[in-house]
Amino acid sequence: MTKKRTQKVRFHKGDKRPPKTMRKKLSYSTEMSKEGKKIIWNVVEHPTGNIVGKYFFEEDARKLAEFQDKHKVWQVNGGIPKMFWNYIAAGHIE
Repeated sequence: MTKKRTQKVRFHKGDKRPPKTMRKKLSYSTEMSKEGKKIIWNVVEHPTGNIVGKYFFEEDARKLAEFQDKHKVWQVNGGIPKMFWNYIAAGHIE
C-alpha cells in the first residue's frame, strides 16, 4: 500500500495571490500639467499611474518623488492603498 502524500502549501485554501503591482518595482516621477492658467506639478506613481500629489512648486513635488523613490514606503502594499488615493490618472499607465 502506498502512502498518500499531502501537499505542503504556504498559503491556506481560499487565499489569493498578491496582485501583479506588488511584484513590480515602484517609481515616482514629476510631471507638469496646466489647470486653467495655473501650472501644477504632479507626482505620479509608476506602474499604477496614481497621482500622489499636486504641487505649485516643482521643488516640493521633486522632494516627495525623491523621498518615495529612496524609501519605497508603499512597496509592500503594491502602491498607495486606494483609500488614500486623491487622484486617479488613467492616461499615465506605462
